[in-house]
Order: sequence, then C-alpha cells, then structure tokens
Amino acid sequence: MEIIGNKVRMQPQEIAQYFFMQGIQKEEIVLKVLRYTIDNNGVLKNRKGKTVGSLNRQGYEKIQITLGGKCKDVFTHRIQAFKKFGRKMYEKEIQVRHLNDIKTDNSYQNIELGTAKDNYQDRGQEKIKQAQRLATEASKVYSDELVKEIKQYYEDNNKQQKKTMQKYNISSTGTLWYILNKR
Repeated sequence: MEIIGNKVRMQPQEIAQYFFMQGIQKEEIVLKVLRYTIDNNGVLKNRKGKTVGSLNRQGYEKIQITLGGKCKDVFTHRIQAFKKFGRKMYEKEIQVRHLNDIKTDNSYQNIELGTAKDNYQDRGQEKIKQAQRLATEASKVYSDELVKEIKQYYEDNNKQQKKTMQKYNISSTGTLWYILNKR
C-alpha cells in the first residue's frame, strides 16, 4: 500500500485481501479484482494475458491465490460459472456442473448450474452403472471367489462350521450361514 497525498494506492493482491475479508467469494475476486479473464473456450488468463492453471489430483483445472494469509484453490469451472451466472452459483444446494462430464472442458456452453442429482446424472448411465458395480464390489467383505472357496472347504470338511469359521476368520454362525446360503 502506498499513500500519495490524500489517496491510497493498493496493489491488486491487497485489494483482493480486503474484499475477501468482506466476504466476497474467490471467483469474483479473481475476475473483478485480480482482473483475470476467461474466454468462451474456458481458457483462463492472468491480467498480463498469460494462460494460467494446473490440474488438481481429481483432474479439475485450478489456480492458486493467497487470501487471508492462506493459499486458496480457485477452480476454472467455477470462474466460468461466475462469469455466466454471477452470484446465483452461490445459492444453497447449487453445484457447478460439467454437462459432458469432462472435467477439463470449462467452455461456456459446457458449464451449467444444478443440484447434486443433476450433477450425478451428467455422468451418463454407463458411468453410473460402472460406479455402482465398483461400489458394490468394494463393500463386499468376502469376494465371490472367496465365497466359492469357503463353500468348497465347508463341503470337503463334512460341513464343520467351527473349523470353517476358524480357517476363514468368520466371527459368527450367522455370517457363515449367509455365505453358504445367500451368496
């Protein structure tokens, strides 16, 4: 900050800090205070015209800015959404969506607002079914292959429950019954 006569001259970072402390959202600060631009193809440029951004671990494009003394991630798709919808994107239960489910496609026509359900359905039926299958498999304590092995061992050992439970570390007869009869 520089004081010249009765005027105060502040750097963009200082102005951004001030607005952040007033509760202004990151995306608005990036566009209006730090003067970044985003075109209709989703390319984000800093005030010097340099293309900026990198991918996070989940594959979303982002930039980092310092606000409140902390480094904050600001996602490119959220910046595009702010450009397109303004503060409406901050309404309760509203999410920013990629219509084609491509995380790096931040183009104007691909960004929309919606609910969590809308966002989930943007994935498409095949991806949803695939995710459901993976979740089902991950939640199984005993894989299909292990269930076959347990059933075979049980039969080969004269249907001895205790012996089968000890070998496969099964804690209750109810669990063994379920494996033998329902799986």
